Amino acid sequence: MKQILLFATLPLYSVFSYSQGKQANNWYFGNKAGITFQQGSPPVALLDGQSISPGEAGTACMSDKNGNLLFYSDGATIWNKNHQVMTNGNNMGSPTTQGAMIVQDPGNENRYFFFNFVSTGIQATPYKFQYSIIEMTNGVGEVLPDQKGIFLYLNTTFHLSAILHENMEDVWVVTHGLGINSFIAFRVTATGVLTTPEISYAGTSYVGNVGYMKISSDGKWLGVGNFHQFLTELYHFDNSTGKVSNQNVVTIPIPAWGVEFSPDNTRFYAHGGYLSLYQYDLTSGDPEQIAASAVRLSTEPFGTGALQLGPDGKIYVGTLGSGSYLSVIHDPDKKGLFCNFEFNAIYLEGRTYQDGLPVFMQSYMRNPEFTASQHCSGTPTQFNMVNTNGIDSVLWKFHDPGNAPNDTSTLFSPLYTFSTADTFFVELTAYSGLLHRTVIDTVIIFETPSPDLGNDTTFCPNDTINLTLD
Repeated sequence: MKQILLFATLPLYSVFSYSQGKQANNWYFGNKAGITFQQGSPPVALLDGQSISPGEAGTACMSDKNGNLLFYSDGATIWNKNHQVMTNGNNMGSPTTQGAMIVQDPGNENRYFFFNFVSTGIQATPYKFQYSIIEMTNGVGEVLPDQKGIFLYLNTTFHLSAILHENMEDVWVVTHGLGINSFIAFRVTATGVLTTPEISYAGTSYVGNVGYMKISSDGKWLGVGNFHQFLTELYHFDNSTGKVSNQNVVTIPIPAWGVEFSPDNTRFYAHGGYLSLYQYDLTSGDPEQIAASAVRLSTEPFGTGALQLGPDGKIYVGTLGSGSYLSVIHDPDKKGLFCNFEFNAIYLEGRTYQDGLPVFMQSYMRNPEFTASQHCSGTPTQFNMVNTNGIDSVLWKFHDPGNAPNDTSTLFSPLYTFSTADTFFVELTAYSGLLHRTVIDTVIIFETPSPDLGNDTTFCPNDTINLTLD
């Protein structure tokens, strides 16, 4: 039997907005600023935040699977959903560029791991990386006193990112060594944080702390802004091993502060401020072509700032000196200026952006994906979503003129029989609250082959004949 060819992990086209989980629906940052996606896109300003992030500091926020706020932090203090300091949530660590990273325990939905940095007071090794455990069983959360500030690694930069393991259960939490070209990846499993990291040596030795690190939502790329050394680097990441490859490193001469990937992972964005917000095309995979593909997106003379992909599939841009506004890249999958950058698009209702935005596990921002079973024409094709976490409803459009208008489905895993052998564009729209995202992928259905048994043969009763199928 010939096979359906499905390119389900390389969307040809995306329409925004949707989240595969609502854990990233509430953002708090800057000087008591915030936005929420609970009412859809564009987001609405929040005025109840308590965090006052100093200067360059970023934050971390966590909501539940329905988008209800759980807690947030500037890296030093954790506030609960009532905007009160969480029990044992003081003196957590130091405010830093990427603030902290919050990872839900793969084995316990009421437990979270809080990763952050803390000053050592020692000039030679100024910061260490650590984690604490937060229990949410009481509804407002508590940092477990005997599980607070557990040491993981000495002498790191402030770079920090997290992504799902290839097994779609465990999580990789990645930081970078200071004064060395090492990437340090810790694996989080249902049994806890594995304290022996996977260490990769690649790229440049970092002598400065600041800048953002992001892993693409498919776990294949890792981008780092090295602001102090006037460069940005792109690496290949393996989410099955936690390793960063030293092969085909892309070096970009931009002193990026914020970095981010498009939802379909075909574009990379670097923001160094002062006319240096750039897009790079990753589709060639060639380091020289990627570096040469730079497109400047704005001529506004704004300062440095963070980039963060939102649950609506848009990239939000913080710009130092912009006061009470965020800028937006509305269509980040699109090439060049078609990505539709809008300066000062979101008003924060008088609250101010400082120089950091929340960081999230990038897997929360992943495009919806689907698979199809292998069938020929005339037989049903089984479609399945890869991940239904946080999805309330779906709409499939099979774009099959021979069956129209009966070529749609609202089932999560529909069986569909195409009218003929052909190439079809299957469209999946996944709805999450008031947000949605659509992907369109190519499915090829082949003719069912007719068996060839050779020439007609006459034989007598009780004779036998052997048939061989090629």
